[in-house]
Amino acid sequence: MGFFSKFLNSFKSIRLNDKNRVNGYLLDHLLVGSMYAEQQSAYLNSYETGLNKSDIIKLVETYWGISDQDQAIEILQNLHTRNQDEDIDVVYKAFENSENYVDILRSNLPNEEDVFEYYLNLFRTLKNVVPELIEQKVITDFTQLKKIKDSGWNYGRGVFLARCCYELDYISEKELIEYLAKSHKELKKYCSTWKEYTISYIFGRAVWGGGNNAGIIEIAYNLLNNSQSPLKNKTYI
Repeated sequence: MGFFSKFLNSFKSIRLNDKNRVNGYLLDHLLVGSMYAEQQSAYLNSYETGLNKSDIIKLVETYWGISDQDQAIEILQNLHTRNQDEDIDVVYKAFENSENYVDILRSNLPNEEDVFEYYLNLFRTLKNVVPELIEQKVITDFTQLKKIKDSGWNYGRGVFLARCCYELDYISEKELIEYLAKSHKELKKYCSTWKEYTISYIFGRAVWGGGNNAGIIEIAYNLLNNSQSPLKNKTYI
């Protein structure tokens, strides 16, 4: 199945595991990865993904560069620390003060040229992404993103990736459960509701991948409104 076909398939139905599902607060922890899980047409309510092992290996090795336990742990930890980057706040401040953005970036970011260039490119990306998200009615203005940032994108990918690493025996079930619990706890520092989580994920995806966000927006709508979705009757994270 091609990527485009899989993407469209995710709109047709919510995949639930009827045999080995998790419930209660463990399900809440698991649902931090629901956006990524829906992208991959995976189960939403179990540690098992329901995907073929060959597809999991391709995702983990080809797209994430993970082929052993050490690499798995490094990437999973990195997805957490990305949300603690204080220099992102400098970029957001510059975005809100675009007439002085160069001074703001030069005065508050590290002096290393490659580092500065990275954040300057992020600033330029925001100039394209934010108006597009407003036009698509994902957000009404930039202030909605200042607190939630792209936390849903980072924690969401981490949770689903952890499930894949668990199925490949790179982490234990105990480590998976602990990672999911930590992700849920950390996400709550940024997002109060599941809707904010989906917005944050869409924002992160847009920054990373540019335009063509209609598909990921549809996934968010489906998760929040489909009667079969575990998120349908949940408001607060």
